[in-house]
Amino acid sequence: MITIDLRGGIRKSAGLSQIFLEKERASLNEIIDYLARRYNLNHQIMSNEIMVAINGVDSSILGGGEARISSGDIVTILTVVHGG
Repeated sequence: MITIDLRGGIRKSAGLSQIFLEKERASLNEIIDYLARRYNLNHQIMSNEIMVAINGVDSSILGGGEARISSGDIVTILTVVHGG
């Protein structure tokens, strides 16, 4: 099982703080696509508007969208706040 921890605005939009994905393996892109479809987050989950960590490590260091996530991993997604 993969744990997806939602923080910030994306948590409010999804209505959940954690999602448990019953998969042994997935890429980050697959997880993002799943969340966008399942929770209607297309407008909030664009790559330039979120920060993603896998087990506390920035996903860009681990391969970005192609990063491999395995059962037992924790994916944290945080909406980036913009202001002016």
